[in-house]
Amino acid sequence: MTRLVVRPARRVLGVVVALLGLPSLANAAEQHLTYDLAVDGAAVGTRDVTIKYYARPSGERHLVESLTHIVAAGVTLDSRGSGLSTPSSAQFSSATDRNGVRAAVAAQELPQGGWQVTVQSGGKENDRNEADVRISTLDLMDPARVGILDNPGTFGLVIAETGDVVIGSLGAGEPASVKVAGKSVDVTRYTLTGTGAAAQFLVSGDGVLVQSQVQWLGLTLVATLRDLPAARDYGAVETIDGLGSGVKAGNL
Repeated sequence: MTRLVVRPARRVLGVVVALLGLPSLANAAEQHLTYDLAVDGAAVGTRDVTIKYYARPSGERHLVESLTHIVAAGVTLDSRGSGLSTPSSAQFSSATDRNGVRAAVAAQELPQGGWQVTVQSGGKENDRNEADVRISTLDLMDPARVGILDNPGTFGLVIAETGDVVIGSLGAGEPASVKVAGKSVDVTRYTLTGTGAAAQFLVSGDGVLVQSQVQWLGLTLVATLRDLPAARDYGAVETIDGLGSGVKAGNL
């Protein structure tokens, strides 16, 4: 059985850094998601997500923004992230405050496959290529990107809040069901397995990540969608022309 590896980002101390450019914010078709976070069945926080859809001549751009708050096992973590996906690639930047220590992560999908991951803090930088990474945890909440889970085999996942990488073997999707707002929802379950650990992702037929279970912070964090989002309004999609700044640690 393939070993599930959690590869930590090198810890460095400190603060603010400009990250990958993302679209300047403008009105667009949107979907909103709220996840309840739990460890061993006990509530530990929330994750609020907004997905914005922008039209471009070369294809839609999706901007995923998230705000995560966790209090668990002596850790208080607040993280803000922004991720941009295009028809050909994806990238994200995030800023995190963990027990008063601030850090920033930037990552980008590479044309040859894999991702480049950069962790910056305290004026120091850890920059590395992760050949096995296929998607980020932020990217998984984009209905247009979650289909990457349909390709089983060696699979790496970069944790948006920390830059840690989880690597294992991804199995083929299996039919399952899960309750959302008291109603049973049909989903496909994808399982990332390895020695002594596993991650799971439950995805609806519309591509919405309904539930995830991932090990990080030394915990198994379960994120469950509080309610299914309203269908996006395709008629409201607007164009974007410029690029703005990404998330900075100072934005927390």
